[in-house]
Formats: sequence, structure tokens, C-alpha cells
Amino acid sequence: MKQVNTNVKKHNFCLDDPTINSLYSHFAKVVKTEIKKKKFILAVSGGPDSLALAYLARIYVAQTNSQLEAIIIDHAIRKSSAAECRLTAKNLSRIEVKNTILKVKKKILTNIQKQARDERYKLMNAFCKKRKANYLLTAHHLDDQVENFYIRLSRGSGLNGLSSMKTIEKNQGNISLVRPLLNCKKKDLEYLAKKIFSQYVKDPSNNNDQFLRVRIRKLKKQLSKEGLDQDRLIKTIANLNSAKEALDFYVDHAFKKNIRFLRSKTEISKQLFTKEPFEIIYRTITELIKKKSRKEYPPRSKGIENLITAIQRKDFKSVTLGGFVFSNHLNKVIMIKEIRKKIRI
Repeated sequence: MKQVNTNVKKHNFCLDDPTINSLYSHFAKVVKTEIKKKKFILAVSGGPDSLALAYLARIYVAQTNSQLEAIIIDHAIRKSSAAECRLTAKNLSRIEVKNTILKVKKKILTNIQKQARDERYKLMNAFCKKRKANYLLTAHHLDDQVENFYIRLSRGSGLNGLSSMKTIEKNQGNISLVRPLLNCKKKDLEYLAKKIFSQYVKDPSNNNDQFLRVRIRKLKKQLSKEGLDQDRLIKTIANLNSAKEALDFYVDHAFKKNIRFLRSKTEISKQLFTKEPFEIIYRTITELIKKKSRKEYPPRSKGIENLITAIQRKDFKSVTLGGFVFSNHLNKVIMIKEIRKKIRI
């Protein structure tokens, strides 16, 4: 595999093209702020969005002399997946981006999109750790934000779900997930991919009405005619983000004020449950369970609501949730890890 050549003058990166230049400005602004010159890994599916991401990253590496590598995941769901991965590797090699194909070993039969995502991130997190790279870049874009909003709205999500994806956040593997294209439109990424690459992977599942995301994508034009166009939705998402940031500020304050981590237990002041509004209590306990369990997702909302209600009762003794036992102790609630006895048969 060829090493990345960092001689900018040797390459024509099409930055004289206004669309590509604008995309690169968005990309570079995020990466310079969050990553600077540290090594990063790209998640590349082989479609136009991720190939555009790879091309923009290639320009950045040439200009900053930083390091990158790309991961291609073979989910082995379609018969054509191995050939698609080889095509993607060929495209990346053409722009001198070092790449590795990783194959999912687990056979995925049900809940395909979620299972594939989970297995994909397991492989990518492990790869990042092996390469000692703390940043994983994905090609999520503006259109994804809108589609996610509709999907979560259909599921009755609250403020967390309806607000947008973050530009950077820690994932379950404690790797920083960076999304430098969140302000970029899909059509512009497709324009770049078509201009630079002669062919790329076209995922047939993008036209399969079995998936909710596909059905929503097809409804977007009709919804736009009714006033729910992309620009208005992005403004709504931005307003929700502002509200979430304000809530996060108060949750952080409540967390620091009422929670104390000790060696074998966690102490929660009962003032959290008597002095704070329910939403602050709910979010603080949710963050606590996520932090202690090191899991990306907390227990279901109903379980957390029941936990809070139980603790607020005068006759509260103890309750178990998310692998932890919460018990009453004077003016505190003590949280310890649940010890499950193995039953021998």
C-alpha cells in the first residue's frame, strides 16, 4: 500500500471548485479545532458521502502533515459485499489513503441495520485502539440530521433524541466520534464523489421500503410542500440544541453538587430528589448510570422514572436498575454494583 504523499503541489485537489472548496472549509474547521495534527481514522462505506469525506481528509493530511487511515467494513450481508469493499479500497488507494478491510464475523439475520451498526462500531473501536488513534471520523451530514429528527419524532423521543447529532462525542469504546460534515448537504458530497471517482458503491438498502429511514426519505419532498422543508427543520433542531445546552448546564451543576464517587460505592445526596425539578433529576440519574456502566445507552426511561419515584417515597429501602442497587442510608442514597449469584445446575 502506498504511503500518503504530503506534497501539496504534486496534487490537484480541485480546491478551485467552489463546491469542493466550501466542503473542505467545513471539514477543516472542525478537524483543526477538535483534532489538530493528531492521528485519526476514517469510517468509509464506499458510498459517495464517505468517499467525499476521505477526499477532504486527504487534502487536510497533505496540508498539515498529519496521519490518517481508513477502515472499510465488510458486513457480509450481501453477496456483492466483498467486491464492494475491494472497489472502495481501490478508490482510496487512488487518492493515496491507506486502508484496511475488516470483516464482520457474526452472522446478521434480524434487525439488520441496528445489528450491522453495533458490529461495525465494535470492529472500528478495536481498530482505533490497536492503531492508538483516539478519533474516528464519519460522513454524517445535514440530510442525516433531518432524517434522524423524523425517525426520533416518530418514536416519541424527548429533547435528547430530537436535538441534533453532536460534532464530537465519546462513543461506547471511549473513542471520540467526529462528524465534520454535519453542516454539509448530501447533494454537494455526491457532486464531489462523482467529480473525483469514476464509480462507487450504491447500497441497494437505500431503496428498500422495509427500512423506516428509506420511507422517511421518500416522504421528505411531500413534507417540504407542507412547510416542513429542510431549512426550517434545521432551525428547529438548532433551537432544540440551545434548550438542551441550557438543561445540560443545570444537570452538570446538579451532578457535581449531589454526587460523590467513592472507592466501592457512589453517594447521591437526597437533596437531588427533593430540591431539583424532575427533568434535572431524571437527566442526572441517567448520566450517572451511563457513566458507571460505561454503556452508550441507559436503561429505558420508564425504569429510570420508576427508580426516581421509589426513592422519593418515605418508605424507600432499595431498588435495582441497570445492574446497580440503590439503597436508603440516612440523608443519602447509596449506589453499588449489583452482585448476581451464579446458579449451578
